[in-house]
Amino acid sequence: MKKLLRLFLLLSIYNPAPVSMLFAQNVEQTYRNPVISGDFPDPTLIRAGEDYYAAGTSSDFAPNYPVYHSRDLINWERIGAIFNETPEWIKGDCWAPELFYNNGTYFAYYTAKRKGDNISCIGVATTNDITKGFEDHGILIEWGKEAIDAFVFKDEDGQLYITWKAYGLDNSRPVEILCSELSEDGLSLVGKHFSLTNHQKAWVGDGEEGQCLVKHKDYYYLFYSVGGCCDNKCNYRVHVARAKSLKGDWEQYGKNPVLYGGGLWKCSGHGTVVQSPDNRYFYLYHAYHAYDFEYIGRQGLLDELIWDEKTDWPYFRYGNIPSAQAEMPFENTIQKKDRWFYDNFRSLEKDCYWQWDMNLPQPQISKTDGVLSLTTPESGFSFRGINPLTGNYRMETLVANKGENLKGLCVYGNASNLLAWGMEGTNLTLYKYENNIKMKLFSQYMNTFNVYLKVESVNARFFRFYWSENREDWHSSQKSVEVIDGHFLPQWGKGIRAGLIVENKEEDYTGKFSYFSLENE
Repeated sequence: MKKLLRLFLLLSIYNPAPVSMLFAQNVEQTYRNPVISGDFPDPTLIRAGEDYYAAGTSSDFAPNYPVYHSRDLINWERIGAIFNETPEWIKGDCWAPELFYNNGTYFAYYTAKRKGDNISCIGVATTNDITKGFEDHGILIEWGKEAIDAFVFKDEDGQLYITWKAYGLDNSRPVEILCSELSEDGLSLVGKHFSLTNHQKAWVGDGEEGQCLVKHKDYYYLFYSVGGCCDNKCNYRVHVARAKSLKGDWEQYGKNPVLYGGGLWKCSGHGTVVQSPDNRYFYLYHAYHAYDFEYIGRQGLLDELIWDEKTDWPYFRYGNIPSAQAEMPFENTIQKKDRWFYDNFRSLEKDCYWQWDMNLPQPQISKTDGVLSLTTPESGFSFRGINPLTGNYRMETLVANKGENLKGLCVYGNASNLLAWGMEGTNLTLYKYENNIKMKLFSQYMNTFNVYLKVESVNARFFRFYWSENREDWHSSQKSVEVIDGHFLPQWGKGIRAGLIVENKEEDYTGKFSYFSLENE
């Protein structure tokens, strides 16, 4: 009872109004945000029968646009990516995918920068089996200096529409959400585009993006995000407008924003609404955790939408800040929180969680008797990592002390900002890359063939480094190196990754690892 009372008091601080409704419920009847932990910006959500699928931004990490599956909207399993191999036209900035399901086909409308001119365009891809990735059909929308944040809507008459953000990089005119009819096959635009947020018709704007459309009773509802989205100075929030026709005059809600940051979560927005079989509405969106912030990245949160019976304006069931705890969407559901990632390199089970930097050579891997051989085929280094889920975590591996090249653990922002802790010949070495300046912080001779390595993250930005010869007696680099402040690691809009690094040095370009674990607190 004391524990339950403490929980009640904690929740009251952040969500004072709705907690009384939750207090009488059993813990098994509620869930806690996030529902998809770790770096998962710009989430999209669809329902196909009893199955729910979500995908999100991957930025410059591949495979591009991670895909998750759920049956209850609360417990999500990573099942792959939209692209297992990056389409040839894409340079990077793989943002804001939008899933759509129609007549047995899954569509992905996604944003990426084009090689050659670095202009962000919207592409389209399809599949009949979402677990196996998508076939790319190339660029669907290129619009001046930028086209991003697609959303596809099927009207009651069966007509398909696509919306997107335009003019975000055009200083001569305000941002607008544009709309166009789509062909029946969903692969081309039809007719003339029109604006949903026409500033010539008294629309009050603030850089609208991350939109989605919902038809409810007599109105079309446009949910959209405004403000800064993607760093610790963000002020992202969700607004809503409505109209009785897509081409009509849109009325902006007088009580906007309907969702903004507060309590445990900051800068909430860019989400998608899905309707459950029992006609409830849920909004999957992203927000930064107040403590882990940009180090872990924007995480996937879920909250229920309700329409006011008198005004027909929507509101969030637990208030206009993200809920810390909420009622389960479905009965007989228990939220599972798996905080421990472990890969023994004996199967393909964990492969869908690993990512690499598109701007570096893709690491080549092979597995033999539980040993991962990680090879970088070109000069420089390659990185292979996963998303930490919280700011306090420990990652660990066993690396073979062979070869003059560096191989070990890495905390990774991008190729110019990282911490590398590993064996380099017979020396145990710690390197710091900050703004592409490489600094050696620690080096010690090791007279052993196999070395256990550990990196500990504290409060998301501070890092400690350890080694052991037997996995029982751990030694710290702190005797000569203080705790490293990783303030420089997060890059705009991207959470950091934690994983393995291998350098190509002369004839040595492989690292051998016996396992990898990451334990999130």
